Amino acid sequence: MSTVNSSTTSSYVSSSYVSGLTDLDTAELVEDAYNTKMEVADTIEAEVDDIELQIAAFEDLQDLLEALQDAAEALTASAELDSLRDDVWVGKSAYLSSSDANTTASDVLGVLVDDEAAAGSYTIEITQLATAHKLGGDTYDDSASALGLAGTINLVAGDDYTATDIEITDDMSLDEIADAINEQSSATGVRASVLQISDDEYMLVLSAIDTGQEITFDTDGADTTLAASLGLTNADGSYANELVTADQAIFSVDGVEVTRSSNSVDDVIDGVTLYLYAEEEGTEITLEIEEDASSVYDAIEAFVTAYNDLRSFVITNQTYEAGEGAGEDAVLFGDSLLSSSVTSVYGALSFSEDSSTYATLSSIGITFDESNYLVIDSETLEEALVSDFDEIADLFSLSTDTNSDELLVSGADGSYTGTFTIDITTDADGNITSASVGGDASLFTVSGNQIIGVDGSEYEGVKLYFGGDSSDSIDVTISSGLAYEMMNVLDTYTDSSDGLISARIERLEEQTSNLEDEIDDVTADATAYAEKLTERYSALEAKMYQLQLLREQLEALWGNDE
Repeated sequence: MSTVNSSTTSSYVSSSYVSGLTDLDTAELVEDAYNTKMEVADTIEAEVDDIELQIAAFEDLQDLLEALQDAAEALTASAELDSLRDDVWVGKSAYLSSSDANTTASDVLGVLVDDEAAAGSYTIEITQLATAHKLGGDTYDDSASALGLAGTINLVAGDDYTATDIEITDDMSLDEIADAINEQSSATGVRASVLQISDDEYMLVLSAIDTGQEITFDTDGADTTLAASLGLTNADGSYANELVTADQAIFSVDGVEVTRSSNSVDDVIDGVTLYLYAEEEGTEITLEIEEDASSVYDAIEAFVTAYNDLRSFVITNQTYEAGEGAGEDAVLFGDSLLSSSVTSVYGALSFSEDSSTYATLSSIGITFDESNYLVIDSETLEEALVSDFDEIADLFSLSTDTNSDELLVSGADGSYTGTFTIDITTDADGNITSASVGGDASLFTVSGNQIIGVDGSEYEGVKLYFGGDSSDSIDVTISSGLAYEMMNVLDTYTDSSDGLISARIERLEEQTSNLEDEIDDVTADATAYAEKLTERYSALEAKMYQLQLLREQLEALWGNDE
């Protein structure tokens, strides 16, 4: 917890001497008078210190509640189409296993799953990898001498590229011809390199950028002749030296054979990208796609930690010892705002979902200990996440349901929870003409197939999508979850503009400012009083000194009677 330390030392410095006539230490007299005046300022300063401690404590409370609110938000989900969501409840995990104990699954197949992937199991067998087409040419004594070849070569590899003319002049070497081909690689899909076979053997090699795509040449006269002159093709246009054929990837998914030109495949299983690494005919790789229970567990654990941090703060500020009173660090002991925020948090934690199995925190293994800290039974929580992931999601997050496949809740911000029946009317063409609840058509507006709750109505924030083509009455249920409840409850306290804690801190800071103004006034008054006393004592000493001089003059004139 933050602490504030301050102190006020009353002090007034003035010239000081002890008069032989009065034996007065005028500086001490002035200091005593100044300090008496400043006792009021010291009392106010102590009050300021107490208030600053309260401000620091409320700032700590604000931080802890915001941390709990953030942890709750991580466990919520928007009622949107799954393809639009980005939350912990739509995350997916993939697991690979091999039918051959001697083969590591990840050496054969890689996988990337998106949130849109459906949970399920797939058996994959790779019989052939896609390969990039490679052609070799004739060999030459060196790669830097002019070859004396001239003309235009036109080539391309694959439908995603464009056949392009490449000019070759008789002063170009093998290296320069390769450079000229590479300058057009982005257009043709073909790369060139010079392979040094031995000290005096160099070969031009053409490679397709994409796998499964053949390199083809324009068959018009001179182009074929130039390709043949380089040793890439025969006179009839066939490949003279095919180093690697342009093979397609061949694999099966659940026994269905699939052919693709690439070893990266993202159009076979929705939301899944497969990376084919090795040909292992006869070895089946099992792909398991599951909800990302591990990330959810971590999010729940973070939520529990955030609550326990708050609980520790509360215990500190509620410490009381019989006969001694509140503990030294219990800055907010008995404070109503702390009490109400804690009560609100406990209320949200007692949320109960309409479920026969996982309705409360305790049902998933999260309970209070004797000090009201939350503890997790990891085995129970893990089992709950594995056995009924969707029901755990409903416990924490917003959930929606309708009694018709024709109506989807496409959006809800949590401000409305409950059940209502919406009456949808369509015309002869199936277009929505109105949507009403209880006969009131002013609560929703219609835009195409979308039915949107009107701002200011109780259904504000609710968005529905109707896919039917005939009038219907459909029940809609929107249920808030524990995390949603926690977020809404905490917002009352944590909102930076009008939250209760911000308002309290603002009032305390204003009070501190006023008290500091009082201290300034008291200090100014005490300083002015000390200055007046100093002047008076100085005047008195001056008079006494004058009298002393007069006495000495009289004694010198009349003599000393002593």
